[in-house]
Amino acid sequence: MIISRYYPSLLVLLCSSTLLISACTPISHTLSLPTQEELKEQTNTHTFTALGYAPVATQNGKTLEEKILNAIKASKLDAYKEMAEQVYGVLLSSETQLSGVHIQSYRVKSQVKGLVRGARVLKSYHKGKLYITELVLDMQGSPYSNMSSGKTPQYEKPIYY
Repeated sequence: MIISRYYPSLLVLLCSSTLLISACTPISHTLSLPTQEELKEQTNTHTFTALGYAPVATQNGKTLEEKILNAIKASKLDAYKEMAEQVYGVLLSSETQLSGVHIQSYRVKSQVKGLVRGARVLKSYHKGKLYITELVLDMQGSPYSNMSSGKTPQYEKPIYY
């Protein structure tokens, strides 16, 4: 019965000593830094992927086939737009009009400009009410990859003048 009388005090003492011991023990952090080869692989990977979506029902066309063809084109253009956003970035401009302390209008405009060359279509398919196009752009396989790395292009045949 003596234990039951001292049980609350014993429990507090046990918890506080456990907390004190665990607070004083050093915490070892294992931080694994990438190796030079892993960093080189990461920097040499220049692959971009983009998805483009287009609803079939809202496309112009008299027949379903015309709407599907227009959705294919629209989804491809949307995928190229997303690809350009990834490669070149997006220019944003914003405008807010106030009247007193109340917002009258809020407008955000985005703009993308760029040339996407060398992208290829991975998949183009119909899913539900949407047409989806998947693009991939491998910057290492592009014709301009040698110019960006500072290397001079190698020619297979000698040039004679």
